[in-house]
Amino acid sequence: MRLNERQQKQWKKASGGNVWLIQALLIRALLLLHLAAFAAAQETSTSSSVDSPHGPMQVACESCHTASAWRPIRAKPDFDHNETSYPLRGLHSGVSCEECHVNPVFANAGSNCQDCHADIHRRRNGAQCDTCHRVSGWQVLIQSINEHQDRFPLIGAHAAVDCYSCHKAGAIGQFNRQGLSTECVSCHLKAFQKATAPNHQALGYSTDCLQCHTSMDGWATALFPRAKARK
Repeated sequence: MRLNERQQKQWKKASGGNVWLIQALLIRALLLLHLAAFAAAQETSTSSSVDSPHGPMQVACESCHTASAWRPIRAKPDFDHNETSYPLRGLHSGVSCEECHVNPVFANAGSNCQDCHADIHRRRNGAQCDTCHRVSGWQVLIQSINEHQDRFPLIGAHAAVDCYSCHKAGAIGQFNRQGLSTECVSCHLKAFQKATAPNHQALGYSTDCLQCHTSMDGWATALFPRAKARK
């Protein structure tokens, strides 16, 4: 069925009016969407956490970065790490940011010793390095050991002995105190065998040093028993 000229004009007029109305509504809706997106972008730009690759943090970019480039960062960032949950003490204060913050999200940095430090003791002494070590360095002092006063208290001359004199490198359970013998002869057998004044082996002295050496301050003070069968 074909429309006559009058009908065609009426259809064009009616449909043309509806098209423009629809187009106007669409344009209005698009404008509203753009305005909403712009407002959200403005709100986002005022937050230092959304666009930052470092995650939620209230620190200005220029506290660490320079205007010339993102990297390298400033030699001395304007940021006080002591105000965080992990204050930098001892040798930690001289470590570069990147050595601990290998992940750009700073909150993901670990706070346990083993998160950064390889355990040469292979977890035989637990995971807390600060049981023996301090942030001032790896060197262990007898005075800094918290839990040695158990099976074998360090008294007398033993208190001045270096850890590795007893905890031999390569030994099974080197620093596992439960795996080391507390018998005198386990460390002093060679001294017993070399003793000549008097000759401990010839006289049949016991390998239990404490039977004669009642003081742990040194070998010089001793009570010499009569010769008897050695244990």
